[in-house]
Amino acid sequence: TRMLCEEVILNKSADGKHVDRFLEFAEAVKNPPVAGPAAPTLTIKKSTPPQQKDALRSLKCEVTCTAEHIKPLPGAGIPDVCRLEGTIDTKVVADKIIAGLTPTPSEVLQYFNGQLKERICYLDGGMGTRIQAEMLEEEDYRGEEFKDFKAIDNNGVLVSLKGNNDLLIFSKPTMIKDMHKEYYLGGSDICETNTFNGTSISQGEYKMQHVVYELNKKGAQLAKQAAAEVTKAEPHKPRFVAGAVGPTSRTLSVSPSVEDPSYRNVTWDELVEAYVGQISGLVDGGVDMLMIETIFDTQNAKAAIFAVDEYFEKTKKERLPVMLSATIVDNSGRTLSGQTIEAFFVSIKHAKAFTVGINCALGAAQMKRFYKMLVDMNPGWCHVYPNAGLPNAMGGYDEDPEIFSTHLSDYAKDGLLNFVGGCCGTFPSHIAALAKKCSAYKPRPLPELEKYPCMQLSGLEPAIIKPEIGFQWVGERCNLMGSPKFKKLVDAYKFDEAMEVCQQQCEKSADILDFNFDSDLIDGQSAMGKFMRLCVTEPNVAKLPFMIDSSKWNVVEEGLKCVQGKCIVNSISLKAGEEDFLQKAKLCMRYGAAVVIMAFDEQGQAATEEEKVRMCQRSYRVLREQLDFPPEDIIFDCNVLTIATGMPEHNGYAVDFINAVAEIKRTCPCVSFSGGLSNLSFSFRGLNSVRDAMHSVFLYHAIPKGLNMSIVNPGALPRYEDIDARTRMLCEEVILNKSPDGDHVERFLEFAEAVKNPPVAASAVPTLT
Repeated sequence: TRMLCEEVILNKSADGKHVDRFLEFAEAVKNPPVAGPAAPTLTIKKSTPPQQKDALRSLKCEVTCTAEHIKPLPGAGIPDVCRLEGTIDTKVVADKIIAGLTPTPSEVLQYFNGQLKERICYLDGGMGTRIQAEMLEEEDYRGEEFKDFKAIDNNGVLVSLKGNNDLLIFSKPTMIKDMHKEYYLGGSDICETNTFNGTSISQGEYKMQHVVYELNKKGAQLAKQAAAEVTKAEPHKPRFVAGAVGPTSRTLSVSPSVEDPSYRNVTWDELVEAYVGQISGLVDGGVDMLMIETIFDTQNAKAAIFAVDEYFEKTKKERLPVMLSATIVDNSGRTLSGQTIEAFFVSIKHAKAFTVGINCALGAAQMKRFYKMLVDMNPGWCHVYPNAGLPNAMGGYDEDPEIFSTHLSDYAKDGLLNFVGGCCGTFPSHIAALAKKCSAYKPRPLPELEKYPCMQLSGLEPAIIKPEIGFQWVGERCNLMGSPKFKKLVDAYKFDEAMEVCQQQCEKSADILDFNFDSDLIDGQSAMGKFMRLCVTEPNVAKLPFMIDSSKWNVVEEGLKCVQGKCIVNSISLKAGEEDFLQKAKLCMRYGAAVVIMAFDEQGQAATEEEKVRMCQRSYRVLREQLDFPPEDIIFDCNVLTIATGMPEHNGYAVDFINAVAEIKRTCPCVSFSGGLSNLSFSFRGLNSVRDAMHSVFLYHAIPKGLNMSIVNPGALPRYEDIDARTRMLCEEVILNKSPDGDHVERFLEFAEAVKNPPVAASAVPTLT
C-alpha cells in the first residue's frame, strides 16, 4: 500500500501505469475479493439401488473350479435313492410280500428303479371319495369298538365320528382292505394306507388321539394283506404299500388369527412329535415307503421330513423311501401357504425323496404346466395324481375314466411320467383306464446330474444362484448389530414398525434378508420366532430367502422352525471342535438350510491367507466326508478383518481375504463366499463416505475372485465409477496393500483425517492492512 501511495503521490513508476493501478487498488478496498472454496477431499456421485446392483452384477468371476468332488465316506448322509446301484429279482420281492413280510428299503428301491427305466408305474386313486361312495352313517364309523364313545368337544357337544375315515380301519377293516384290493386289481403298483388323518393332531379333533399308533399299524397291515393277496395272484407284478401321511388341518405358515399374524395354533415341535407317532405305527405295520402328501404348507412338510429322520435315527432302522406330494390351490400355481411349485421343490430338496410330485387340487388338464415346472427341476423320479377334474357345484367330480385317462395320456406322450395315479373322484376304474392308456408310452428318464450344481434358495419364490446372475445383496438392516433404528424398535417390542424396516430392504432390491436378534435387552429366541412368523405372512418380504443369523444355536433353530423357504444359517465353525461342528451342520441339513462357515478352528480366527485357506478347506473336507453335505449349500466367510489401523500386521488383511477366496474357489467345488464389509473399515467409523468408498472398491476387486454375496445396506453402496479417481486410487492402495512408495497406509490415514477435518479454504489476500 505504501508503494502504491508513493507512486501516485510522486507521479512516478517504472511502467507509468501507477494511476490505473491505484484506482484498481482503491476499488478492491471498497469491494474486497471473496475467498474461493477448498477443493473437495472425497466425491461420491449419487446412484440408484438398481444402478448399484447392475454395476455389481456386471463384475463376473474370473476364477473357475475344475477340482474333483470329495467323496463321502461309506454311510455318510442319505444316498441318492433314485440312482441306487444294484438289481433285485422280482420273485424275491414278490415272495416276501406274499409271505406278509416287508422287503428291505434297498430291495424296494432296486425294484422300482429297475421298473421305472422300462415302464410307467401306477399309484392308487382317491380313498376318501371311494369311502364317501359307500354312504356310511355314524354307527358305521363307531362299529363295535367305539359304540359307547361319548367324548364331549370344546363346545360341550357330543363328538360325532362320522367323516373320520381313518377309524374305518377298526370298524370296517374288510371294507378298507377290499378297497385297496380294488385299486391293486385296477393296476396300481402302490396303494396308500387309509391314514391320511392319522396324526394325534388330526385325530385330536375327534378326541381319538389315543388310538393313533394302533390305527396306523393296523392300517398298514390291512393294505399289506391286500398287497399280498393280489401279488399271490400276479407274482410278476408285486404290489407295495405307502404309508399315507397327511398335512393335518393346522399350518405353521399361516395365522388363524386376523388380529395377530404372528399367532399359530400349532408349533413345529408339536407337529414333529405327532408325525413321529404316526410314522412309528406305519413302520411297525410294515409299509414299504412313506407318502407325505397333499402338502399345502411346505413348513408342515419340512416338519414331517424332520420327523422321518428323527424316527429312523433313534430306531437305527434303515430309512424307508419317502415320497413328497404338494397340492396347489388354483391356477396361480401356488400352495395355500403361497409358495410356487419351484420354491416348494427347493425347500424340500434336502429330503432326498424317492419321488416328488403334485396331487389333488386341480384336474389333470389344469395341472400339467405346473407339473412340467417340477419335472424340469427334479433330478429324481416324479409323480402326479390329480383329481377327476375340478369339483362341480355339488362338490363332486365329473371326469369319467375315459376323460381322466385321456388327459394324463398327454403327459405320457410328452415323456413326463414316472408314477401316475388319481386323487379325489378317481375310482379303480379310473386307474384301470389310466394303466391301459399309458402302457404304450415310455417313462420319463432320469436327467443327467450337473457336475457342479449351484446354490438354490427359496422364499415364496425360488432363488437359483447361478454364476451368471452375479453378486447377491444380503440386506443387513434387520440385524440388531446392523441398524440402530431396527434395534431400538425391537428392544421396545415394536414389531409392526420393525417390519417397515424389513420392507424397505425389499424395496431397495435386497436379494436375501439377514435377521439377527442377539441383544441383552430381549429374549432373542422369542423375538426371532415372533418376527419370522410375521415375515412369512407378508408376501413382499416372504418371497425372498432368509438368512437366520445368531451366535446362539437355540435362536437359529427357532428361526428355522418358522420359515417354509430354504434359508441360510449364519454361522457355524470349527471353533468348538469337529463334533460340535458336525452336529450343527447335520441339523442344518435336516432343516433344509444352506450354511455360512466361518474361518475359525480350535486355535482361533483365521487372519492370514494361509490360515483362511487351511481352515476352510478342512471344514469343506469334514462336511463332505462325514455328512455328504451338499457342496453348493456351503458359504465360506473367510473373515473380512479391519485394515489401516496403524498396525503393520493388519495391512494385508483385505488382500489376504481376496486371495484366499480365489484359492478356496479353485479347490472346493460349488461353494459360495460371503463377507461382512463393515469390518473392513471399522477403523473409520463415523466417516461413512470413506467407509462406503472402501466397501465399493473392495467388492470391485473381490467379486472377480469369487465373492458372490455380502451383508450390506441395499441402496447405500456406491458404484465404483461413482467415486472420484483419487479416492479410488487411495482405497485400492490400502485394500491391495500395494503402492510404489509403500507409504499407502499413512497416505490413507491422512486422507481420512482430511475428510474428517476438511482443510479450511485460504482467505483472500488482505487488500489493505
